[in-house]
Order: sequence, then C-alpha cells, then structure tokens
Amino acid sequence: MDRGERPVNSRPGTLATLLRNMRRAAGISQLELAFRVGMSQRHVSFVELGRARPSRDLILSWTRETGSSVEERNAALLRAGYSPGLQDLGPCQSRTSSELDALSGMLDAHEPYPGMVFDADWMICAMNQGGQWLCKLTMADFLAGMDGPSTRMDMIAAATHPGGLLSTVRNAAEAGFALLAQLRAEELTRPALGPRIDEYERSLRQRFGCRTGQGRAAGDPQLSIVMDTPFGALSFLLVQTIYGLPQNVTHASLRTELWFAVDGLTRRTMMTQAGGTRTCPHDTGVCAK
Repeated sequence: MDRGERPVNSRPGTLATLLRNMRRAAGISQLELAFRVGMSQRHVSFVELGRARPSRDLILSWTRETGSSVEERNAALLRAGYSPGLQDLGPCQSRTSSELDALSGMLDAHEPYPGMVFDADWMICAMNQGGQWLCKLTMADFLAGMDGPSTRMDMIAAATHPGGLLSTVRNAAEAGFALLAQLRAEELTRPALGPRIDEYERSLRQRFGCRTGQGRAAGDPQLSIVMDTPFGALSFLLVQTIYGLPQNVTHASLRTELWFAVDGLTRRTMMTQAGGTRTCPHDTGVCAK
C-alpha cells in the first residue's frame, strides 16, 4: 500500500515517477510488488520516492511484473543510466508482420532504387525490385551458387565471394575495408559473427593486401560506391538506418540500407531497367507493386 508521501522529485520525466506510474497502472500495491520482485516494501517505497537507485535487474523485474511495454522498460533503463534491453529478436522470419510490412512499404516507396532490410546477423529479410535487379546485374556468379532467393542473402558471404558484391565495385578496397571496420565493431556485441568476419577479412587481404579504409569510421552510416556495369559506371550513396523508436534500438534491431543514385546516368538506368514486382519479406510469394 502507498504511504501517501510525496516523492522527492515527482516530475513526470523522472525514473521514480515512471516506475510508480507503471505499478499504479497495473493496479498493484507496493507490498504486492515487493513480494513479486523479492525485496522489502520499504525498498520499493524508497525507489518510488527517488531515494534509492534501482539496479538493472530490479528494473527488468519491475517492468515484467507490472506488464509494462518494451518502450516503458527501455525508458526506465535509460533514465537509470543503463543500456536498453538487448533482447535478441531472432531471425527476420520471427519478426512481427507489422514491423516487416512497415519496412516493406519503405522499400516500395524507394523504388526503383535499391533497398534492403537485414538483421543483426547480416541476413537479408527483404529486398525491393531495384535491389534484386542490381544484384543480378553485378553479382551473378555469387547468386548462381546460392541456395534460396536473393531476398534471403547472406550479406557477409556476398561480400566475401570473389564474384559477389565487391566484384564490380570500382572503389572495392575502400568499400571493403570500410565494411570490415563496421563488422569488427559489431562483433564486440555479437561475437557469433566472428568466424564469418574472419573469412571476409582473409578474402580482402588476398585481393587488396594490407590496405585499410580511407578515413571512414566504423560508425559512419553512409558509403559511396561506383559499380562498373554494361550500362556504364553506376554511382550510389548507401545509407543505413535502424528501424524503431530511439529508446528501443539495440544491436538486435532490424536495419534498412537504401541506395541513392548520385548522377544522371545512374538515375536514368535505374528508372528504365529496374521495375516489376517485389518478393514479399515474410513468405515465398510475390507482392504486386
């Protein structure tokens, strides 16, 4: 039961107020919540008064027992100085249809320019028609030996293969080592990527020696590439973004990579050559444009 005391800091933006509002919205007394999370009512009261700083485990238990949303949980973690919940949501196929539908709509709106969605394991979840057309044009050797559609592509394997992503890129060394820097940074929070990254790095060293990326930091979300094709040199700016509200973004969040044409030839080629239908992200059928 509440003691009726006014919290030391009762502004809506404080952690104490947020946690108290979660408990009240769930219709749970301080005593009941204390029993559920395994601590004294006095400590629960002190947390809600802003006189005690909750541990990360307490916040996770508190939000779980009060049935709070992921947004509320991550907001509480951030206000307490902790990172958001690093929940691994699994492969693309396990995501909610609403999440994939929203991202698919983004890919459709980006046509005829390439766009794709991929997960934290660098496996593609969805790719629009522009992306599929460009893949077939520039990395046919890799696609020929791939099991399954290009919309389920392993992006690290595509970059590693001698007939893959980098095979027609004019600035392949710069782009390749820039990607390596990003992958090594991600390996810090996702060690399972390590063996695939090692193989990718070996392929880079064999092709380009000990060169490194030219000034692009691992956290830079954009990259410029030029691809030699039968239609001429196609130039793109690649931009990666993360889907989700800021407080919910983690290393397990889905990413979107959109390719933007940077010159007239690239725009005209994509407009005249890339069109048709797009493979659905959550089944094996075809979605009409």
